[in-house]
Amino acid sequence: MKELINILNPVPGIKLICRNRTLLKQMVRRNVQSKYQGSALGIAWSVIHPLMMLIIYTYVFSVVFKARWGVQNASETKGAFAIILFCGMAVYSIFSEAVSLSATQITGNANYVKKVVFPLPLLPVSQVVSSFVQGLVWVVLLLLGAIFIYGNISWTMLLLPLVWLPLFLFTMGISCFVASLGVYFRDTPYVLQVILQVLFFITPIFYPISAVPEKLQILLKVNPLTMMIEETRKVLLYAQVPDWKFFAVSLAVGIAVFILGFAWFNKTQKGFADVL
Repeated sequence: MKELINILNPVPGIKLICRNRTLLKQMVRRNVQSKYQGSALGIAWSVIHPLMMLIIYTYVFSVVFKARWGVQNASETKGAFAIILFCGMAVYSIFSEAVSLSATQITGNANYVKKVVFPLPLLPVSQVVSSFVQGLVWVVLLLLGAIFIYGNISWTMLLLPLVWLPLFLFTMGISCFVASLGVYFRDTPYVLQVILQVLFFITPIFYPISAVPEKLQILLKVNPLTMMIEETRKVLLYAQVPDWKFFAVSLAVGIAVFILGFAWFNKTQKGFADVL
């Protein structure tokens, strides 16, 4: 029992991150700079990509399929529909990018495992932080859309960092687990692509929960990303405070996943060198 408590103790992991915060900062900067290195448009792709995805999905669902959101005044214009859609895309894209890239963080940096003494947990952690830093572009576009398209300015927008705290912790835990799994099971990136694609369709990104048959709504509600997306829309678009009960549940889930993911990584990293 004592050994289990020591394994699940998050304090050593948090201390490791704080102790190596300068190194973490350098790794995040490297990740951000290297993502578009060599491309003609460079960092501009961080703005172009989400806008292109937004335009495509908005056209497909609001023009081709003539989807309606079902919120009063929200579906009267394609611009309003687009910004509601964009909220869901922002949360899902940041999560999926961090998790998918974490699957190859250890195998892609085998020299850190074999040749030098290196705090390996920083590899998945730096990738998650990098994804959230680059996700600031999504946040800026969301704020501009909420102001100029949705016509909404509210103090509740300041609550977005708080609403995204469970998302950050949840993403961190899953990324640590996936990074470790990717060492022992090399098919992890390919399996992950399928899982993330399925997750995209069972997350209320381009449709409201109410559009799903009541018997199937439970599948959406047990999806951790669902509440995070719903709360993001509340504070940014509807000028509402978060549902504190759901926020508490999301935060508890995020903390639990973070602790379990970090504990799994620390427990399994001892065998990385042998496998690689």
